[in-house]
Amino acid sequence: MKRLVYTLFGALFILYYICYQGVLSHVLYYHEQHHLFLFSKSYFLQCVQSEGWLNYITNFIIQFFYYPILGSTILAFLLASVYWLTNSIIKIITGKNDLLQLSIIPSLILFFYTMEANHSLSILPESLLCLLMLYLLLLFIQRYRNVFPLFRLPGISNKKIRILLTSLFLLGYTGYGFHYFFYNYNRNERIMLKAEQFVKSKDWRSVLEYTKKYLDTGRYNQLISYFHHLALYHTGQLPYHLLDYPQKQGVKGLYFPWNSDSRESEYGHILYEELGYINEAQRWEFESMVVWGETAPHLINLAQYNIVNHRPLVAQRFINKLKQSLFYREKALLLEKIINEGKVPGLRNALDGKVDTPARFANVLNIGPELQYLCENDSTNKMAFEYLMSNLLLSNHVVRFVNNLKFMSSFSYTKLPRIYEEALYIYKLGVGEEEFSKVGIKISPATEERFKRYYSLVQSKQLGTLQKEFGNTYWFYLNYISPYGNKVIAN
Repeated sequence: MKRLVYTLFGALFILYYICYQGVLSHVLYYHEQHHLFLFSKSYFLQCVQSEGWLNYITNFIIQFFYYPILGSTILAFLLASVYWLTNSIIKIITGKNDLLQLSIIPSLILFFYTMEANHSLSILPESLLCLLMLYLLLLFIQRYRNVFPLFRLPGISNKKIRILLTSLFLLGYTGYGFHYFFYNYNRNERIMLKAEQFVKSKDWRSVLEYTKKYLDTGRYNQLISYFHHLALYHTGQLPYHLLDYPQKQGVKGLYFPWNSDSRESEYGHILYEELGYINEAQRWEFESMVVWGETAPHLINLAQYNIVNHRPLVAQRFINKLKQSLFYREKALLLEKIINEGKVPGLRNALDGKVDTPARFANVLNIGPELQYLCENDSTNKMAFEYLMSNLLLSNHVVRFVNNLKFMSSFSYTKLPRIYEEALYIYKLGVGEEEFSKVGIKISPATEERFKRYYSLVQSKQLGTLQKEFGNTYWFYLNYISPYGNKVIAN
């Protein structure tokens, strides 16, 4: 039985470790990104006074999640220790070994609780601390008071029956554990957090892989769409595959309008940073820091944004915070070296030196005017152009789409993207041949033939065939999917 305790401790440790390294790796990432432990007196006092000792200890533990292997090892050891302490307590109280292995239950419950990324991990050190104190107290009483065991439980002398009973209960725990894990594992949460992780590391192929997993199920999620479109742009596919999945959210799949939503505030800055619209990225990031606290991602981004905006003193404030951490100190020192250069590798300010106006109030509800502003002030900003075109098409603004095609000459497209040509044909049908000739772009005969086929299916109301053949066309989006109606918006 003694060897069984060590065996189960080792088995639980290995099982938990494998889970946190594999299917639950996103949980470690989420906690590490939302907590930052600082080695400073002010942080200690602030954390203990506002959140308590247990949160301070929890944050100390979470900082090691920076290295997933180390984080998985720590979590697996803590959860397995819950089993060992519970087993030891039961043995002291009853005077017998835990024949039914009831001590596994608390460990499994805590493990299942940690499966959700937004569940606080403070319950784990809290439980361990309580168990440890109880264990030490019982040891003390046992040594000096000799009152244990408290319960005189009947023993089972037959060794085979004991082994059979223990084995049956272990099989029961194993079966229920796998059943519970399978039916309560949040696959969508993993997809979203892994996609976010790859967005931050700019691994756009992996972002596309994860977002497609979600979209292929036929479900719709604004964050997934947001990441998907970013990945499409960075892999050169946005104008060509914009409508591969039904855009039922319209333009809301492209960006987050400001809704004072704590969750959304975490992600809005990403698009603006990629566009090079640093002022707006900084606004989103600062608002997010107000909600989530001074975590490493917020401090790093705000330091970088202020460097490229030539505000070294403001950047230094965020760098000083990072220097107090264990694993982000090196990053802070690197930023400190370039603090006066006005440039950060991999980050660009698209409007730096191109705009003379001292201030501009951004449209926080509609990204369209901001994309227009970027294109007019930086005609080489391909991302701003493609997002502007996508925004206009998804909002039914075909006329404005055509008027902004002038920016396309700044980029080396080998041919007009199919959905652009489909939108142009809609415009041609609306304004006539003479007015359309002013655009200076010809519609291919193949597109005109495809539209004839599309229109014949519409007329005959063969919606199944129509969706199968033309579900990814702009014509189908405009007529059957657009949340803004099935008519072109002319102004």
